[in-house]
Amino acid sequence: MRHSVTRTGEHTARLISAASRASLGESPTWDERSQTLYWVDIEQGVLHQCRADGSYESAVRLGRRIGCIALRRDAPGFIAGVERTIAYLSLDPLEIRPITPLDADVPGNRCNDGKCDGAGRFWVGTCDHAMKSPTGWFYRLTGSGELTRTVGPLICTNGPAFSPDGRTMYSVDSYGRVVHCHALAPSGELSNQRIFRSFAEEGWGYPDGLTCDVEGCVWVAHWGAARVSRFSPDGELLDVIGLPVTQPTSCTFGGPELRRLFITTASTGLDGDANANGLAGAVFAVDLNISGVPAARFAG
Repeated sequence: MRHSVTRTGEHTARLISAASRASLGESPTWDERSQTLYWVDIEQGVLHQCRADGSYESAVRLGRRIGCIALRRDAPGFIAGVERTIAYLSLDPLEIRPITPLDADVPGNRCNDGKCDGAGRFWVGTCDHAMKSPTGWFYRLTGSGELTRTVGPLICTNGPAFSPDGRTMYSVDSYGRVVHCHALAPSGELSNQRIFRSFAEEGWGYPDGLTCDVEGCVWVAHWGAARVSRFSPDGELLDVIGLPVTQPTSCTFGGPELRRLFITTASTGLDGDANANGLAGAVFAVDLNISGVPAARFAG
């Protein structure tokens, strides 16, 4: 079935974060309550924040690698993937309180991307830090503390993202160069995995982080291809945002009416020539005529 969707027109990505250049920027998260954008630098173990226009930027060094964050419903701070552990993260004062280990028998793994679904469950993926072995999995943690291993094994998990109606989950197999979609039951169980979109086309790079808008379209960062693409719920390519850097990592909606798409990027692995403009690792923003979905919060 084809879906009727809004065309988003021409795009100009502008620099938002001028002070920081992340080694591996990830997990952009918009907090509607405080009107704040948060994101992490996985390799440097830093949590960044700023306002929608890039003002009031600050950073907190955590002293360990942090793959992702998600907001909490009824408490300040975050639930996060830290090293190989799901943990609560508070900023004032700084505290990292472990909840449960992940992949305890795989010392080369670490947490990567993650998000909450509309029911308040936290989904987090792990990966082989050397990006060589298929040892990563997606995990689901409920507010009551029940942990379930779901999709895998993969070299590098990314995502997930969730459709506005909560019935579909999108997961990324970055090194397999494919985005999958799954039927998501109210219980959190997944079924009917299928290919949503292959990234095997020349010049497409590798699929990385992603998010959904209110029309159910999926926005995916192309690592290595200097772009973010919008796909219809049927997987049709609709729009492309070009970037002045080659390694976009993820994206999320925020700002006024949730119509600003924030895009994190990475500088890791780039030498001076590949990063001639000095912008790799910065955060960019694009104003659109379509809204995103508010970030779901952890029910624990």
